[in-house]
Amino acid sequence: MKLPYPPQDLLACRHCPRLRHYLAKLRVQYPDYWNLPVPAYGELDSPLLIIGLAPGLHGANKSGIPFVGDASGDMLNRVLTQLSAASMVRISNAVKCLPLNNSPSSREINNCQKFLKPEINVHFEHTNKRAILALGGVAHRAVLKALGLKPRDYAFSHGNIHQLAEGQWLIDSYHCSRYNTQTGRLTEAMFIDAVQSAIDCVRG
Repeated sequence: MKLPYPPQDLLACRHCPRLRHYLAKLRVQYPDYWNLPVPAYGELDSPLLIIGLAPGLHGANKSGIPFVGDASGDMLNRVLTQLSAASMVRISNAVKCLPLNNSPSSREINNCQKFLKPEINVHFEHTNKRAILALGGVAHRAVLKALGLKPRDYAFSHGNIHQLAEGQWLIDSYHCSRYNTQTGRLTEAMFIDAVQSAIDCVRG
């Protein structure tokens, strides 16, 4: 199965001038980094789709793979391995390019709907149980927008489980960022519980 847009469209995207100029500077500063929009990673028929915020400077923006190369990725992959779930996930981001100060604008988030929406539509095409784990409020709201759902009907809170339709769920977690873990907003135990909830939805 293929996504309804060719990956070249993502790699050639020029819709966000601020991000485009930022990546151009980074290609000079870090010539060995990916420094391009980061595609989703994992099998298309994976029952669990994990949506983060955006690539990290020394993580996905370096490696070209979501959640690979930084503390957020280390925690996510450690938990997935611990829960024997690494083979059942596809991982993406609400925003495909590295944002300035890790804070994408509303316009940049909306521009990436062009790529996020088909990822989610393909995910939910399957008739078997499917879940999305949203890491953070931005990802949560981006998923709802892609599905045409109203945020007031699906409040974000860590650990929330929203049934979207028969066999379809959205699970919320705080983002496993270094900031959240260092400030204690998200502990590894809390994150394990949220990931386990998502796994239970598709395994149960």
